[in-house]
Amino acid sequence: GGEAGGEVTAVVASRESVDFEAMFHRKHEVHEGVIKFNMKPKRGIRYLREVCGLEDTPQAVARFLRETDGLDKRAVGDYLGEGEDFCKQVLYAYVDSIDFANLTFDQALRRFLTHFWLPGEAQKIDRMMEKFAERYCSQNEGVFANA
Repeated sequence: GGEAGGEVTAVVASRESVDFEAMFHRKHEVHEGVIKFNMKPKRGIRYLREVCGLEDTPQAVARFLRETDGLDKRAVGDYLGEGEDFCKQVLYAYVDSIDFANLTFDQALRRFLTHFWLPGEAQKIDRMMEKFAERYCSQNEGVFANA
């Protein structure tokens, strides 16, 4: 009966080495996706979905934008400011994932702007700031009187 145990260990060991190799390739592909994103954000997201299996949900893309090292802050800001429906949903998921509770307005704004730069286009900035204000006010009721 002792031989069966040895076979199981061998299977587990070989599976681990396959996982390590897959992890290495995945890491390389994600790095490639980051480079693509930094050059052309929408094309980078498409690559990450198709090649790296990034989930095609606003929440997954928002999490990727918040948690991935090496992303260009300008590219993140440009992507979040896009007017397309999916990009808007990513912006909303992104902002909704940030906790502004019990922060002063300037602390919250600093936290908001930590991971990206505001784009240069007024319409994009307006869209982003409107969502920020909505989230901040919903988490800090009574801080501002309604206009």
